[in-house]
Amino acid sequence: MMVRGLSSCTLLCVVPPDFRFVRTLHLSRFQGGEDFMKKLLTLGLGAFFAVSMAMPAFAEQPDMPQEPVKMARTKKPVMFPHKIHTTPNCAECHSTMPRHFPPLALDVKQQCTVCHHLVGGEEIVMACSSSGCHDEFDPRDKSSSSYYRIAHARDVAEGYNSCLSCHYEVVKTRPEKKQLLTACSGSACHPKN
Repeated sequence: MMVRGLSSCTLLCVVPPDFRFVRTLHLSRFQGGEDFMKKLLTLGLGAFFAVSMAMPAFAEQPDMPQEPVKMARTKKPVMFPHKIHTTPNCAECHSTMPRHFPPLALDVKQQCTVCHHLVGGEEIVMACSSSGCHDEFDPRDKSSSSYYRIAHARDVAEGYNSCLSCHYEVVKTRPEKKQLLTACSGSACHPKN
């Protein structure tokens, strides 16, 4: 490998600018110098790669919304309080979100599409209830275009979430929560008040 006319077995040590010379150490003159240089280069590249891959893990997560998200396209609005649902790791629910979460700045109506699915294989940001998407608000309609289905589907594709798909996962390990999490009336989602 050549770097500005220097062979890979040359280590260039640059000293502070107040000195009037640059020292060059030819490692090839020492026994095993080239092997040492290759190991040093490999170690340096490995360390650089490890640090660059670990940086996203230490990226700061956004603060969770303090106010509940309101889903108002139902007979009675359903409130989604993050305080109850959240885990310390946002990506557990928002697995398709980028680490810096720019969609949180979007209009609330636009956030669903960014998190939950692509439309026709393309990332189209629009309100879930836009014409041609989940624009059927009759709770008796269970088709894929119904607004009811985006909250109640249990057979969602891997990586996507619906309210009930998560609630049934919780009930598997905590059966005492079944009425609270999965009932139509008198549940946490649909209180009787």
